[in-house]
Amino acid sequence: MDALVAYNRYRNSENIVLIAFLSRVMFIALMFICDAFVSDYDTSSSHSSNKMSGSTLTRDGFCSRMESIAVWDGVHVLRIAEVGGYEYEHSHAFYPALPFLLRFIIRDSEMTTCVLARTALVLNAMVSIATVVIMEKLAFILLANPQKGKTLDVHFAGKCASFSRSAALLYCFTPAFIFHLAPGYTEAIFTFCATYGALLFARGSMYEFDGARATTDWRFVLNKVTSYVFFALAASFRSNGILLGIYPACEIISLLLAVKRERKYWFKRLVSLPIHVIGGLCIALPTVLVQYNAYLSFCGIDSGYEIGGGGGSAVEAAKSRPWCSKFPPNVYAFIQSEYWDVGFLQSWRVSQMGNILIASPALLASMYCLKMYSFIRRDRVLVSPVGALAGDILWLISCVLCATVTHIQIAMRFMSVLAAPYVAIARFGGEESERGKYLLASFVAGYALVGMVLFSNFYPWT
Repeated sequence: MDALVAYNRYRNSENIVLIAFLSRVMFIALMFICDAFVSDYDTSSSHSSNKMSGSTLTRDGFCSRMESIAVWDGVHVLRIAEVGGYEYEHSHAFYPALPFLLRFIIRDSEMTTCVLARTALVLNAMVSIATVVIMEKLAFILLANPQKGKTLDVHFAGKCASFSRSAALLYCFTPAFIFHLAPGYTEAIFTFCATYGALLFARGSMYEFDGARATTDWRFVLNKVTSYVFFALAASFRSNGILLGIYPACEIISLLLAVKRERKYWFKRLVSLPIHVIGGLCIALPTVLVQYNAYLSFCGIDSGYEIGGGGGSAVEAAKSRPWCSKFPPNVYAFIQSEYWDVGFLQSWRVSQMGNILIASPALLASMYCLKMYSFIRRDRVLVSPVGALAGDILWLISCVLCATVTHIQIAMRFMSVLAAPYVAIARFGGEESERGKYLLASFVAGYALVGMVLFSNFYPWT
């Protein structure tokens, strides 16, 4: 069968959208049940909600419950949305895209924590359902690697379709489910943008340079450009979005290697080079703008920032912020280190053994799957499609960052926004015995449920 015909005929599995919808309804219900019947470990979120909602607002039972599940990072994000900007230095650790998207959605309503939390919860549920559909399509392309002018074995295509459905279901019940649903968290919308960008990127790679006509297919250009737009959108929601620049970087390297291998029509091959360069710059732009805004707010002559509310001048205050005088000035790295003790190998202490155990399943599974299913070689030559290769490199870098720099306990959450782990683990599960599949499914469900109970009641589960 023609490879492109096979892809174009590929349809998402029956009931996948219904399964995704029902799973979200079930988890939302469980979230509220856990919050209602389990005592909160830390009640500061409820005090913060009262303050944020204003004393004149009558808080009914529903609003009280809605605000009580807005915990951890969600408190900061919803506060930025409520006031329409950053109040404190540490708030700049949270990117502005989600707060201002929430403000846009409820622009005609009262900006309260209850309304914002409800809107964020529904938004996360909706985009995560859409991501399930996209994940299945992406998994099929990464596994089957359909190419223009090539054929695809029917049996192989069917096997890839089975793995793709498993990958979609795995995301449907991801162990980090709570973070893709909780109000104020950006995992769901980031995953949607990044996964759809990866799908468009891989779809564009199906239409490689046409040597017979010495032209670049317009579908290649269209899909690549659109993918970079979605990668840039993803980067406006989370700091690790800048790592998505790996995709255009891999495309540039692939293009230069193709020119080196076959110098014929080299100029026409390089016509698309500016697209990838500009795409990479666009992906980096949100991070640059966030840093620039923080610099103007805290380091500029007209910043008006004063330490401790004193009467010192803005220039004196700027000089007193250590990150202002560094090159480049990086407010994000400073905040993570100063306020949350994030730094190189900071998590590797005896006192952090509990967090290391929480992270170990994600890190160990990643190491195994990267070794077994990624960076595919044939006769010692790397043959992975450029989209799959970029995803694998992104996964590897994310693992290294989790193990060495970030709070190690966020490993599962950090890896859950990537498509590559779902595809690889789906392949691993498909090759396991029935008992192995049962154990894998039990672990995924158990991890997700434990996280649901702990997170909803403000226990340490971040």
